[in-house]
Amino acid sequence: MEITSEYVAALRSCLTGEGDYTELSRRLQARDGGERSARIYGVLSVMTLHLAARRRFRGGHTDADVIRLVGRTRAMLAEGYEIDPLVAEATLRGALGDTAATVHLEGLEMGTALFPLLIVLLEQESITTDRMDDFLAEVLPLAEAWLAREQAASLSDGTR
Repeated sequence: MEITSEYVAALRSCLTGEGDYTELSRRLQARDGGERSARIYGVLSVMTLHLAARRRFRGGHTDADVIRLVGRTRAMLAEGYEIDPLVAEATLRGALGDTAATVHLEGLEMGTALFPLLIVLLEQESITTDRMDDFLAEVLPLAEAWLAREQAASLSDGTR
């Protein structure tokens, strides 16, 4: 699966509020199919969270650090939008490399926490609209490598 510039543009639009994310997403789904476009966009989003979290916690993290960041994230959400703190903590821990943290979570469940966490992390790292392209350029090879590993694994086990 190839991550085209349109996927990066859709993610940028979602994170910055610039452009029409809904229209970009609709076009990608129409072109690539819903499941394929969701997989590509999902991996790109998760790798964006991964890199932002790794930057934020360069020297490591404690449980208290994770809980504080989730608390800050929940506090910044608009009234009426809730995220489960345990799901948010597990999602963040997963982004920081604890694969066991997310083993029982569904993708949609993690998705409810991913973008709010990502927005707070990007803000804390001062990755504003004018720095977003450079940041996403660092994310792209991580996401491409993830998809390549996934594809190689599915070929070797005969699922493709």
